[in-house]
Amino acid sequence: MHISRRSTRARIALLTAPFLLFGAVCAQAVPEAAPVQQVSERAPATSSIQLLSMEFRHPVADGTLMRMIWLVDAPAKNALSSEELTTRGIDPNSFIPCLGEFVGKEYTDGRNQDIRERYVPWTPELEASLHALIAERNLTAENDYGARAETVTNPAYNIVLSYKDGHSLYITSEGQTVNEHEAIIEDILLTWCDEAFAAKGK
Repeated sequence: MHISRRSTRARIALLTAPFLLFGAVCAQAVPEAAPVQQVSERAPATSSIQLLSMEFRHPVADGTLMRMIWLVDAPAKNALSSEELTTRGIDPNSFIPCLGEFVGKEYTDGRNQDIRERYVPWTPELEASLHALIAERNLTAENDYGARAETVTNPAYNIVLSYKDGHSLYITSEGQTVNEHEAIIEDILLTWCDEAFAAKGK
């Protein structure tokens, strides 16, 4: 497969920037962690998602596999088939909201490898399914308010959701590998991602 340090680093920079930005905002706006119940009360599941970034890191023998999922505007041709573009009358080069995925690998010798990149349209139904998952699994209880992202280097997973009503959800592992509880959280989120992309067959 093609090895590209520049393209891999560019994608990593794109995804980690929101973590740094929202982490800094959180640190300034919330000096002390508020009780989870209070956040849940003012964080209705119907609030629209403005920013979504998920980063998963899995150590392997010769490096680290990275899977990053994010909400992004991407060319329609990257998310829809030619038939769908024609049927909907969409310009292939126009940008539409998408759920994007990038899979890459960082080798211990410093090399970087692009493995996969794909997109699906970000639809009201897809967003609703994420809201439902968060509510059903009570993922707001996992909110660490950005504290772990400030202290943990290369966490096993780092999740940021920012809503249009102003509140945010931060879910970060305690370390570079997951414990039993974190493995469940990781599986829940990755399953949702897998199903989102599988639904489009891309």
